[in-house]
Amino acid sequence: MYLLHVKNIYDVGNDYYMVHIEDHGINSHKREVRKAVKEAFASLRKAINTYRLLPEYAERYRSDERYSVKGNYWCLHKQLLLQFASWLEFTAPLETLLWEAKLHAEQQYYSFHEPYRVSQANVDNALRFFGLDHSATQEDLKRQYRQLVKLYHPDTGGDEATFKKLQTAHTILKTHLRSNTLVS
Repeated sequence: MYLLHVKNIYDVGNDYYMVHIEDHGINSHKREVRKAVKEAFASLRKAINTYRLLPEYAERYRSDERYSVKGNYWCLHKQLLLQFASWLEFTAPLETLLWEAKLHAEQQYYSFHEPYRVSQANVDNALRFFGLDHSATQEDLKRQYRQLVKLYHPDTGGDEATFKKLQTAHTILKTHLRSNTLVS
């Protein structure tokens, strides 16, 4: 039997994983390979659908709308994935890939939900770079930023490194003035 190659696994929550199956064999010039890949996709899809309709699993899979086996991206419960792991070829052990997918999902969640915070030292340095004091407003920042961009932009003869510092300082001050969040 032809093993389907798993390109990536993504954690989508509640022990469900999005499995990206590579279909490079479909575009093969060899008819036998194309036929084997299509048969493997069809056989696995049929086996998964049969398994999920067994009485002990039917309730769970009928009620969950995230479950799907369509195209190259299959959303499967961990239990189904483990059951049919022998039909798939992975780049590493399956448990390792599932752990990495969960870790990656957690990192994305926390980086997205954590507010961007800046330290007082960074704010002080950015204010000094712009020549502003702590009572500066958004309008003061905008006015000073426009003047410094004209001065430091590489297209107008400015230094690229200084322009990057300007961009960083601007981001810090914009964040600070908008949310006023500081890390001590």
